[in-house]
Amino acid sequence: MTAPRKSSLEWFPYIARGTRSRTKEVVAHGNVEYEQCVEGGLFLIRRIERARSGSPTVLEIGRGMTRTRVLGLWQQILRNTTELRLPQ
Repeated sequence: MTAPRKSSLEWFPYIARGTRSRTKEVVAHGNVEYEQCVEGGLFLIRRIERARSGSPTVLEIGRGMTRTRVLGLWQQILRNTTELRLPQ
């Protein structure tokens, strides 16, 4: 019997759109924080990787997806059942 295949999330560089961002929930895994946010009525998840030196790397996923889909992705992150990868 084979193990179930984990899904992969593709993260994109975060681009501030000039709208107010409201952080709804935050979870941290080591030096990486995930924030469930609402910006200009759109739901998204930000991934912030804090390096020992230099500026943090901020990525996003979910912009333009439905609220239900973004909340589903958030649940995957909370359950840690997703392989998270950076864009190539």
